[in-house]
Amino acid sequence: MWKEAHLQRIQRMYERDKNHASVVTWSLGNEAGDGSNFYAAYDWLKQQTTLPVQYERDIDYSKPNNTNYSEIFCPQYFAPDDMLDYSKSDARLPHIQSEYAHIMGNSLGNFQDYWDVIENNLKLQGGFIWEWIDQSIDTVKNGKRIKAYGGDFPLEGPVDENLSDNNFCVKGVVDAYRNQTPMAMEVKKVYQHIKTKWNSNNNISIKNGYFFKALDNVSLHWVLQENGLEKETGTISSIVLQPQQENNFSIPIKTIRQLGKEYQLNIYFALKTAEPFLPAGYKIAAEQFLLNTLTATSFIPAFKASLKVQQTATQCIIIGQNFNVVFDLQKGLLASYKLKGEELIQQGPTPSFWRAPTDNDIGAGFNKKMRMWRNAYENGNELKNAVLKINDGRYTISFTKELLNGDVKHSQTFDVYGDGSIKVENHFAAIKGKYPLLLRAGNDITINKNLNNINWYGRGPGEKYWDRKTNSFIGNYMQTVDEQYYPYARPQESGNHTEVRWVTFSNAKGRKIQFAFTDSLLSFSALPYNLDDLDPELNKKQYHSGELNKRNETYLHIDLNQTGLQGMDSWGAWPLEKYRIPFKDYRYGYWIRVE
Repeated sequence: MWKEAHLQRIQRMYERDKNHASVVTWSLGNEAGDGSNFYAAYDWLKQQTTLPVQYERDIDYSKPNNTNYSEIFCPQYFAPDDMLDYSKSDARLPHIQSEYAHIMGNSLGNFQDYWDVIENNLKLQGGFIWEWIDQSIDTVKNGKRIKAYGGDFPLEGPVDENLSDNNFCVKGVVDAYRNQTPMAMEVKKVYQHIKTKWNSNNNISIKNGYFFKALDNVSLHWVLQENGLEKETGTISSIVLQPQQENNFSIPIKTIRQLGKEYQLNIYFALKTAEPFLPAGYKIAAEQFLLNTLTATSFIPAFKASLKVQQTATQCIIIGQNFNVVFDLQKGLLASYKLKGEELIQQGPTPSFWRAPTDNDIGAGFNKKMRMWRNAYENGNELKNAVLKINDGRYTISFTKELLNGDVKHSQTFDVYGDGSIKVENHFAAIKGKYPLLLRAGNDITINKNLNNINWYGRGPGEKYWDRKTNSFIGNYMQTVDEQYYPYARPQESGNHTEVRWVTFSNAKGRKIQFAFTDSLLSFSALPYNLDDLDPELNKKQYHSGELNKRNETYLHIDLNQTGLQGMDSWGAWPLEKYRIPFKDYRYGYWIRVE
């Protein structure tokens, strides 16, 4: 019944486009099922052209001769391991995903993992990110500019929720205004065509990954960093490499590396002269090599100054020179930290296992399945506390709670020293029960909003996550709290930074509070919004980042880590297992220092 319609569709496509030089394959369609009409269309096309014919619904690569009517294996949303399985199979067709790496909200996790597989297996030839530009619509709601999506445009009469797919149209490498997103920077880095490896003895190998372009218009600039700060620089003005050629180059570093310091070597490739769409000096590729890493902080607190303690059944106040710390013994948390009368910490660190769900989290059902972690610490029971004097200049305050009806025991200790520094230790003990993962393992802290200036030593400058950090380099960065939140159309988790050695918050008066790792690198985020602002609760709310109102506090997360963002699809896939925080014991700590 439908054969003639199928054939006419294919025939008209071919006649329309057969003389376009940019056509390199012919498609039988997209997501339109299977059947004999497609076989007939394939046979007709192969009588007209020698170019490959492909169709993504021909997905059984185990069939004889690999295919019936597609000369490219082009499925959708295969995970990296699925692609690796194909590369090891007897199938001979090139593997090009017609859609993959679904970019919706804060996403594009594991993109480097995809290309680690693709670039090391000849059958795998890449794929097409879904998609390039998000389709939200710039509009004004209640006087505020928002990125509008499904449900923002009510029809006449009753609105049928089945007519709206909420924010599912909001996805893209660039946003609706054609601005770069955090995901765009990851795409640029992973897709770069110049590949650099560190050999040893200040020697690197460079491969020209282009197939038809030499690197004669490219110069190399290198920067040696010491503890994240520029120490030495240099330039190699001539990179003589033909397409697909690889060679070694020496970096003439003179600095003698010192014990107790970290060193990073940054390599940048820039255009010597302008090329179409790109100005002279544009960086087309970059790489960073960590020449060594610190495993623990060397900070030693001072406890010669005496501390005074005022303790009741409900609270413990520790008073030192120019500072005082209040602990709530009933809730099991640090309730306030004041320095010279100015409150720096308003509450926390509170143990936290939840993040504002991303679009991918909601697609995987985490918003509902994992919600037991949302207020797990606040809802815990059997709180035990202890105040212990170590000496005149050091006190230890400890809290232990049972969470999730005894399935978890969480212990937190605060070592308060005479110089005002505090060492925080967290111990999460998984006692029993089956929980697939935690979305976060960390502490929530509310700090004074005037501590708006941020200086950190870790990955930056934009937001980074465990599985989306390839484009970021370890360095020393300075920003403000107002620069941290990326306005995804629908509010969600945003602004995280990974592999942080220390982060300092300061105000205009020069008052500072620093959080520094002890033996595990940290992640942190600092936003003018709290979890209630960003969390849609059980069901998606019709709300937008443009509607958010900044609060009078800064909400800080100091974390061991977060579960990854995930980068396969947005309707069920979980983060790769290696980027999940499993339900098991963990410990981590950090220093709080003030000045």
